[in-house]
Amino acid sequence: MKNKILIIEDNPNVRENLSEILALSGYETVTASNGKEGVQAALNELPDLILCDVMMPELDGYGVLRILSKSPGFTHVPFIFLTAKTDLADVRRGMTLGADDYITKPFDDVELLDTIEMRLTKASTLSQHGSHAGAIIHLQTDQQLYDSLPDHFKESESRLLRKKDLVYAEGQTCRSVFLLKSGKAMASKIDDYSKEVITHLYKSPMILGVSSVFSGSQYKETVKVLEDLEVIPVKKDDFIQFVVNHPAASYYFLHQMSADQLKANEKLLLQAFGSVRMKLASTLNDLYSFYAKNGKATLSITREDLANMAGTAKETIIRCLTEFKEEGLIEIQGSDIIIDSDKKLHDLRY
Repeated sequence: MKNKILIIEDNPNVRENLSEILALSGYETVTASNGKEGVQAALNELPDLILCDVMMPELDGYGVLRILSKSPGFTHVPFIFLTAKTDLADVRRGMTLGADDYITKPFDDVELLDTIEMRLTKASTLSQHGSHAGAIIHLQTDQQLYDSLPDHFKESESRLLRKKDLVYAEGQTCRSVFLLKSGKAMASKIDDYSKEVITHLYKSPMILGVSSVFSGSQYKETVKVLEDLEVIPVKKDDFIQFVVNHPAASYYFLHQMSADQLKANEKLLLQAFGSVRMKLASTLNDLYSFYAKNGKATLSITREDLANMAGTAKETIIRCLTEFKEEGLIEIQGSDIIIDSDKKLHDLRY
């Protein structure tokens, strides 16, 4: 029986080209010219895989993904975004929402077919692991994943750490992952010039050290406490055994690491080609998402840490903050930075 693939793409030339390539490769294809038609086609045709453009009329790719991800019938259906090479921010957003992969346009035929075959094979394998695996693969948030971890992990003895304490340091032997029950932390690395670069912000619930477990014997970053936190150490071998026994959990972690890699690539492009104002605006957007409550964020962060996040000098950050304040993008009260909305910062183009 042929696998059925739904193509949601508003460009008729791209849509027809995709359909022709897939048909010649032995797949049955269904096409839709916009997001609304795509959702209806998915519900009617029940495809085995969905290829979806990001920017479309009527309903964009994010909307399609949100709607279909809420339908139990699409739990194991791979969702692949089609996007331009420069749209890394769009890709990261899609991966965060639950997309399985992405293909850049103009696409390579071999890459397209290999990606589709791999995703169909993985989906078939995961669907055979029963309802337990299905429950985990359908998880979309760290809270849901945390709640689904074995009780003996969550009931182990916890540690209380204070502000500026280290959870672990870059280069230390990786012996455990850490379940972050409460509080906030930040991760940093030391670059080739012995300068600290802040790479991630973490808040509960979260599992710290996962990427280090899968990439070698040492921690790849230093994690320092931002706000008093409580962590539960879980031995590395026990965690690996859990992942091996739960393929859907490994899928979740791989998905998160893919999203992190996309974000890192986006940040590298910004560091290479973005203005100082754009670097600061992007950093403040990330901090807004991390701290925001009821649409407002108060950032209690040192200018040095802010500079390390943005990848520029502290003096430059101070000057740009003054400019942003004068332009009404932020407020400054003492050492705190107040952001009422991230829309203006997000829309900044220079």
